[in-house]
Amino acid sequence: MEYSQAAVIQVAVCDDEEIFRAYIRKLLAEDGIRRGYDLQVSEYGDGRELLEAHEAGRRMDILFLDIRMREQDGLETARLLRERGCGCLLIFLTSMSEYMQKGYEVRAFRFLLKEQAAEELPRVMQDCRRELSAEGYFSFTSEHRSYLLPKTDILYFESCKRLILLHTAREVFRFYGKLDDLEAELSAEGFLRCHRSFLVREDRVRRWQDRELTLTNDERLPVSRSYEREVNRRLMLRMG
Repeated sequence: MEYSQAAVIQVAVCDDEEIFRAYIRKLLAEDGIRRGYDLQVSEYGDGRELLEAHEAGRRMDILFLDIRMREQDGLETARLLRERGCGCLLIFLTSMSEYMQKGYEVRAFRFLLKEQAAEELPRVMQDCRRELSAEGYFSFTSEHRSYLLPKTDILYFESCKRLILLHTAREVFRFYGKLDDLEAELSAEGFLRCHRSFLVREDRVRRWQDRELTLTNDERLPVSRSYEREVNRRLMLRMG
């Protein structure tokens, strides 16, 4: 089985100085290599281009946004993005600390002073990755690589001795761990223990009968007697 990097982090950089955009891209690439995560960087020269990309469905997990731009400034661009439902982690690029108070009005996650970008960007990205993991991503390490996988991509976890097999619709990832620990971590987020060897995402269950779950991809998982009552209760609540 071959493994590929899960959930490439989508990063957008919006700054009207092409040289600085290239500089941030270089720092991001170096940090990704150093810390073992994958990212894809898209660049925008002004707020209008950025808004158009968002309207076209471009995913942005993290946005580095210059506050002072010649056309539409970063604060106004951020307000419009938030009004249009963009929930990305917003990092304002600035050379002046006076904007920080206004930045909180548009839920800025961090501020990055341009003159300190080389020193501070690794810390900012570490905070971003931790936040993404806490909100909607599952993080794990396999073969000395760090992974971030959207929880909505997960079908189920399978315990195989000391290994955990994480199943998605397209591939399987392996890492060391205990299913009991995963159950404690993810039970409140829609994951259901159906067997001593399986922890399944509830909304991936299409039907259940005769102590067996059928998933949305037609895979079948067993339900053991010790978990049968809780499985029935949780799934009946979900199905109304």
